[in-house]
Amino acid sequence: MKKQILIIPVILITFLITSCKENRESSGATSSGNSLPVPSTPDSSEYLKLANFLSEQEIDSITKIKTLLPDKTPRKKGLKPVPMPGDDFRKQNLDNAYWPKANVENGDFRGASMRSVKCVGCNLKNSDFRAADIRWTFFDEADLSGSDFSQARLFHVHVNRANLQNCDFRGANMFGMEGHGTNLEHSNMTNALMKDSEFPLSDFKYCTLVHTRLIRAVMTNSDFQYTNCSYSDFSGAGFNGVNFGNSLLKNANFQGARLKHADFSGADLEGAYFYGAHMKETNFAGAKNIPDVIKEMMVDGKVSGNVLKR
Repeated sequence: MKKQILIIPVILITFLITSCKENRESSGATSSGNSLPVPSTPDSSEYLKLANFLSEQEIDSITKIKTLLPDKTPRKKGLKPVPMPGDDFRKQNLDNAYWPKANVENGDFRGASMRSVKCVGCNLKNSDFRAADIRWTFFDEADLSGSDFSQARLFHVHVNRANLQNCDFRGANMFGMEGHGTNLEHSNMTNALMKDSEFPLSDFKYCTLVHTRLIRAVMTNSDFQYTNCSYSDFSGAGFNGVNFGNSLLKNANFQGARLKHADFSGADLEGAYFYGAHMKETNFAGAKNIPDVIKEMMVDGKVSGNVLKR
């Protein structure tokens, strides 16, 4: 009788462990071999107010809390002429600073004014730029990976060939931002404004671009595989040669977009809108929830021509 009592808990524990493992794998939280996570349903709770609409009180609430360095030591107040790793530049005026190849890793720039800064080739990994004004600044070839740009103003900032992996751009104003050959893998642009931005030949794999406005953006030959672009606005955008393979494009707006040689294989197009889009050899083979107007134009899984039906 005692042996039977002991066997039952062991069976229950084994069942619970197996169930949890299966749930994680089915949700995309884990992967094995060459399998890749599939984007999940968008979460509106991640929306942050666009940078332009932040009040001074809200900016103060973002900047007033002091943070420690990774080794738990306090930050030192930063000096504009000699920036150092981990410096505290909160709400400072850093306009027109000249920092070529400077090392300011783990810097705190919350609420700072960084307009027209020259920071080419800098190391700014894991820095905090929340609510900062970074208009017209040059970050070409810089390492900005792991940095937080949420609700920052990045109007016409240059990030050509920069490393922007694992960055947070939620609610950022990225209007006219330029990044040729830039790596943005695993970054989050939820509710960001990217109108008229240019990111050709760039890597957006595994990014989250939910409710992102990329109106008239130029992304020629960029990689958007496994991205979550639900509810985003790509109207009038230049997406020739873009790879949207296995992406989630629920209710995405491609009105008037240029999609020649784009690849939507394996993507989920539920509710996507393509009126006025320009296509040539655009691949929809294996896509899910293909709109009827696209199905009518498909030949061997591809579409060529302009979408003239709503």
